[in-house]
Amino acid sequence: MRWKLIAKAKTGRAERRQRIIDAGKNLFFRNGLRGATMEAIAKEAGVAKPYGYFPDKEAVFQAVIVGVFDDLRAISTKALEGDGTVKERIARVLSAKFKAIYRILEGSPHADELYSAKGVHAAQQVDELERWLEAQIALVLDEGGHKEPHKFAQILIACADGIASKARHAEQIGPAIRLVVDKLLE
Repeated sequence: MRWKLIAKAKTGRAERRQRIIDAGKNLFFRNGLRGATMEAIAKEAGVAKPYGYFPDKEAVFQAVIVGVFDDLRAISTKALEGDGTVKERIARVLSAKFKAIYRILEGSPHADELYSAKGVHAAQQVDELERWLEAQIALVLDEGGHKEPHKFAQILIACADGIASKARHAEQIGPAIRLVVDKLLE
């Protein structure tokens, strides 16, 4: 019986921790890192003491960032899997990744602060995801017999990033990326 109580307590703790992360995510996207407070996060999460879970709002923000980038990696991995030509698989992964980022940041006046590679808070995660994605795309290109797979992977990612940054809505991203991938890999 005691182990059931311990398991229930751990589950409750994990749920409260996730509520704090979710509340932090909402507040960070709405108010930016500077505009969010631990008190506001606690109130939105419905917990009395968030400090028992995170020492400060920067720790909450890092947990949000880790979750977002884990989701982006999972989305990208799923998009790479499956059948299709080299062009189709690369267009699919780039479209999925950049559409997901667009949708995550859509409407946030603090998008650059929260995601940008130039932003100090997520720079490491952005860099790690980009290096991982470049390696994955280079593998697909190499398997397809393309010369200079890393160079083309870098170019394709840069083009997709530019397309996503200029898009006015997420639905524009996929077709434009497919066109660029098709033309560059002719």
